[in-house]
Amino acid sequence: MALRRRAMDLLARREHSRCELARKLRDRFPEAEPESVKDVLARLAEENLQSDGRFAEEYVRMRMRRGFGWLHIRADLQARGVDEDIISDFSRPDDEWLALAENLAASRLRGQTDLAPGSRDHQRLFRFLQSRGFPAEITHKSLQSYIHKASH
Repeated sequence: MALRRRAMDLLARREHSRCELARKLRDRFPEAEPESVKDVLARLAEENLQSDGRFAEEYVRMRMRRGFGWLHIRADLQARGVDEDIISDFSRPDDEWLALAENLAASRLRGQTDLAPGSRDHQRLFRFLQSRGFPAEITHKSLQSYIHKASH
């Protein structure tokens, strides 16, 4: 019963992936039988109290608000044990990622309008966007778009 109570406490704070929840329960109750942890998690999923789909949806939304791209978000979800089929359900169209990358680039440049292709600032921004998980194609388009806007 303590396993379920702890799992419910964790889920009351925020959504958790099944894998995260299992790890936290094993850390908190190292003496618990692995089968008991599995049973508690299975019951929570049956009762729709724990859902990897809900977790992934919330996680994608939260990470996008913080300016992360799909490659970074996808890797985070994989690390949290979310199934690949669920992850792919939450991918976004390229134009949504492009808009996010453009906004992030514009905020990093803080009104700077002299971003020349190949310049130190351009390379730094390109690397920054890639480190945030934007694919090279989206990163390139977002900077081209910004340079284009800056020249008008």
